[in-house]
Amino acid sequence: MKRFTGLFLAAALCVSALAACASQYRHHEPLTFEEQEAQRAKVQCQEEATAMNGPGIYTSTNPLWDSYFVMCMHRLGVTDAQLKKMWQ
Repeated sequence: MKRFTGLFLAAALCVSALAACASQYRHHEPLTFEEQEAQRAKVQCQEEATAMNGPGIYTSTNPLWDSYFVMCMHRLGVTDAQLKKMWQ
């Protein structure tokens, strides 16, 4: 009986682990044209902000990098609402 209980618990653990992993790979809705354009702008602006600021930290924790990145995104037509959604 103890062996059955142990096997049952092991199987339950495996099933729950697989379910947790599967939730990461759910199919998401395809990106809209505007979302695709915003993603392209994000890549371009990350590259530009990095090139402009030389060596250092290339994230929003660096105020110089972040201000250039946001300015670039606005220049390419990305709104503050789109920026906020992008980083969630």
